Amino acid sequence: MAFGFEDNKKDAMNLLTKVAEELGTEDMNQAGRVFRAVLQAIRDRLPVNDAVHFAAQLPILWKGYYFDQYDPAKVPVKIRDNQEWIDFIRSKNAFAANNDFLSDSDVMECFQDVFKALRHCVSPEELQKVRQAMHEEAQELLEV
Repeated sequence: MAFGFEDNKKDAMNLLTKVAEELGTEDMNQAGRVFRAVLQAIRDRLPVNDAVHFAAQLPILWKGYYFDQYDPAKVPVKIRDNQEWIDFIRSKNAFAANNDFLSDSDVMECFQDVFKALRHCVSPEELQKVRQAMHEEAQELLEV
């Protein structure tokens, strides 16, 4: 029985392509960095059980990025407003944040774009849980 590595790679690339389309970029490296940063920020806002259920719907290769450096003892992270959320997402992309996120509004647009792309693999119920885990200002920006 084959492990389906090529299928897993194809699924991961298909989702990354959706993310890049939503971001309006052809730079797949940038799309990957932004996607990873937003995924990990979302992960850390969710209680452990919700984070695991959310991850179960991601392509297997993205699960690795999602859980990289995950510390269940430190979640859910408290975020009170958009500025804290912007800073938190930036912290997840520490080495390239200045290139990928030129302004605070870029961070929020990327967050919204990634959320839109996630509709291609994550159920509306799981996306609703993510939305509900966000602070009130961010909830208003997300449609499920």
